[in-house]
Amino acid sequence: MGKHPRKLGLLAGTFEDGSLSVYVVPDPEDVRNRDDDLIRPTFVHLPEPLLRIELEETSCWSLDWANSEIIAVGCTNGFVAVYDIGHAVRTGQGPNMLPIHYISIHQCAVRALAWIRIPPTNGSGVPSISEDPTFLATGGYDGLECLTDIREPHGNIVNRARDVINSTTYSAFAGGPIMIDHDNTVKGYSVSPSTLGRGHVLLEPDGPVWSVSASDYHAQLAVGSADGSCVTTNTLKSTRRGGSPFFFHKIFQLDYSRKTGEFRMLDHFLPQETQERSANSKRKQAKKDESETSISTGVWPPEVGVHRVTWNTGNGLGGAPLLASTTGSGLCRVDWLLGRWIRNKVPYVNVPNMRKEVDDMMDEDSGDD
Repeated sequence: MGKHPRKLGLLAGTFEDGSLSVYVVPDPEDVRNRDDDLIRPTFVHLPEPLLRIELEETSCWSLDWANSEIIAVGCTNGFVAVYDIGHAVRTGQGPNMLPIHYISIHQCAVRALAWIRIPPTNGSGVPSISEDPTFLATGGYDGLECLTDIREPHGNIVNRARDVINSTTYSAFAGGPIMIDHDNTVKGYSVSPSTLGRGHVLLEPDGPVWSVSASDYHAQLAVGSADGSCVTTNTLKSTRRGGSPFFFHKIFQLDYSRKTGEFRMLDHFLPQETQERSANSKRKQAKKDESETSISTGVWPPEVGVHRVTWNTGNGLGGAPLLASTTGSGLCRVDWLLGRWIRNKVPYVNVPNMRKEVDDMMDEDSGDD
């Protein structure tokens, strides 16, 4: 390794001792030996973090980056701490650095945390694009889901659930945070002033939800649940009932045999239609044949749970279809989920037409059924 190795960026994590540590990730080209295979990964041991932060009488539990410098940390005492990592690195502050915000939001541990990455507005309503985000979406072990402006000393409750809120994410296409409600329901909440806090159902998996992930480049939402399934759906779902059917796609499902100790990975599922769980739909569903309904048990081995799903949002639009998922058994999977156009026809034929830079718009698909 040279005297001044290049850096890929910063890696932050919370650890079992209750600390928050930030590491510098070196460039693999600067730490790889000349005799090493370029295809195989390079293992690097980083003995000391760039920053290590501890809080008295509490532990750091969840975290999320607002941008390249600001990070929010959810604590086990219900508080959320916001740190300016960029300023700390430039000024050489040590482990005794203080948070720029320390807000009491929940009554117990903050399990889920996500920045709502929209710029704040001034008194005239004009967005301040150069400023850092100020809104947070949090969920805790108390079952509360809150939206918080860090410029205020308290959070605002948008929903109460009779369950632990395991995960939350922000979707620019859905227009707000996506959280978990009771009965394994995944909901999207609006942050628009006219419909603030109003939610609508996006997906209802067969098991408790462990993780949700939204991409910055497309509208697909990934959900990992305790029944061993990884499911995707479109967040651009109409809030009105009826109309055309809305589908979700099961990417895979992991099974485990307690007798033989063998795992089974199932994939290539057909798209399934999202069922409305209203009172009328439940009565209609009861009249259908039991063979046509989805039957799922309420007890699953802990090894099959999909604990984490995440889209690739770090290297541009070319890597956006990559979806990584991890399970309780230690098995990890990376899927290439490239979508397709309706009838395999690209709309508007080319990029200039898609940008409406030309006048002759082609409508070949309008008369074909």
